Amino acid sequence: MAVGHSEPEEKPVSDQRAPEYFADLISNVSHANGVFRITFAEQEAENTVTDTVRLLVPANQLQNIMQGIANAANEIRDKMQQAQAAASEDDPAMGAPAAEDDADGGNVKKKGAKK
Repeated sequence: MAVGHSEPEEKPVSDQRAPEYFADLISNVSHANGVFRITFAEQEAENTVTDTVRLLVPANQLQNIMQGIANAANEIRDKMQQAQAAASEDDPAMGAPAAEDDADGGNVKKKGAKK
């Protein structure tokens, strides 16, 4: 190390944050040389679309990444449904579920009986 020159202090990986980008659509997907290029974009006013970020994914990893996203989305959905169910059980203002009737108004018909 040179005198008067200091090395930047490395942060542990857990303290580093990845940049965040907002995207509400995929504007383009292409493949070349074994790499998928997925361009995410933002829909702005008056039907204007602005590309925000391009993700480069090796073709042999695309399925794993897509499956990981799907699994995470399903886990989040399940947790949200569980939280909503627990909240409705804890909230008496939600009320009891409505009684269910048969499609014919609760009437029971005997087999072979005429109307």
